[in-house]
Amino acid sequence: MKSFCLAVTATLALALSASAQFGSIMNKAKEKITKANETFQPWTAQEEQDIGEAGAAKMVAVFGLVEDPKIVRYVNLVGQAVAQYASRKLPWRFGILDSDIAGAYALPGGYIFITRAALSGMTNEAQLAGALGHEIKHCAERDLEREIRAKKTSAWAMEEANASGKADALASVKADAFVKDLFNTSLSRDKEDGADEQGEQMAEKAGYAAGGLLQFLTAMRDASAKPENKKMFGQMLSTHPSFDSRIAHLKPFVDKAGNSGKTLEARFQAAILN
Repeated sequence: MKSFCLAVTATLALALSASAQFGSIMNKAKEKITKANETFQPWTAQEEQDIGEAGAAKMVAVFGLVEDPKIVRYVNLVGQAVAQYASRKLPWRFGILDSDIAGAYALPGGYIFITRAALSGMTNEAQLAGALGHEIKHCAERDLEREIRAKKTSAWAMEEANASGKADALASVKADAFVKDLFNTSLSRDKEDGADEQGEQMAEKAGYAAGGLLQFLTAMRDASAKPENKKMFGQMLSTHPSFDSRIAHLKPFVDKAGNSGKTLEARFQAAILN
C-alpha cells in the first residue's frame, strides 16, 4: 500500500506534464535526424526520440486521440507509476488512440499508446497497469527496433531515403517504416513472454495486484472468440502469440506472486467508464 501511494504521489506532476505533451504531439513532430552510415545501425538516443515523435504523430493522424482530460490524465498517472520501474529511464508519454481495434503499442523514445477498445475491455486499474507495463518493457528494451534490424524488414524505406538525397526527410521515412512494422512484425515468443512477465512485475512494484494483465488477457481471449469481434482483434492475433499460450505462460508467475496489492476497480470505473 505504501509503495502504491508513493508511486502515485511522485508521478502526478509527471502525468500532467506528459498529458500536455501528448495533446500537442501533432505540432511537435520534427524531422531532425542526420542520415546514418549504415541502414541498420542502432539508433542513437536522439534518433530514437525523433523517430518516436514522428511515429506518434503519424499514429495520431491515422486514428485520432481520445482527448477527454480526465481519462488522459488518469492513463498517464497509471503509466508513469509503472514506468518508474522500467529498465531504462525515458520521457514516458501515454496516449489513447480513438480506435475500435483492441491493442496497445510501444513506439521509440517512450511513446506508449493504448486504444479505446482495449480500455473498454478492462474492469480495473491493475489490468491497465499490466497492459501498459507490457508495452513499457518493449519500449525500454527496444524490442521492435532489434527485431526490425535483425530481420531487415525496413530496408525498402531506408533505400528510399538514401535515394532521395534529403537527410532532413529521413526521420519521417524511418517513422513510416517503424509504424508499418509495428502493425506487421511479429516479435519472437521470448520477447512477448518477457514483456508479459516484466510488465506484470513492474505493475506489482508500483503496488498493483498480481494478475491484472492475466485478467485482461483472459477477457480478450473470451471476447476474441466471438465472430462479431474478429475485426477488433485481427491485428493482435496476427502479430502476437495466442491468448491461451500467453495466459498459460504468465499464470505460474502470478500464482507465485500471491494476492497482495490493489486492483482499484472503483477508481478505474470513475475515470474511464463514467
